[in-house]
Amino acid sequence: MNSDTGVRDYVGIRKALGGRSLGELEAQIMDIIWDLEPPVTTAMVFKVMYPLRELSYSTAMLTMSKLARKGFLIQKRSGPKKTDAFNYVPAVSRKELGCNLLEAIAQQIFHKPLVQALLDIAK
Repeated sequence: MNSDTGVRDYVGIRKALGGRSLGELEAQIMDIIWDLEPPVTTAMVFKVMYPLRELSYSTAMLTMSKLARKGFLIQKRSGPKKTDAFNYVPAVSRKELGCNLLEAIAQQIFHKPLVQALLDIAK
């Protein structure tokens, strides 16, 4: 976390995570969603995000919709009308995503699963 601004420093996760990837803004939004009580709305995320990073409401809405298409969020309408807002729930936990990322990195570097790579290193 940057102590001057209070904003976490993110590096875009561009490598494959089971066919999915996260950019910097997507990672920041997921971080906020994991910290909030589900279900989460775009307005809730926008309120937290805007003081840290000035972005438009529509950008937050579009990014959250993308995250749902990628399988990181579950998106459901808050009511029966087509104009009702969406509610979002994480489809993957912070811990699961971290483990998937570590596994993908181990596979890229060691060409084997993480546990096996760590056991080989310890020998």
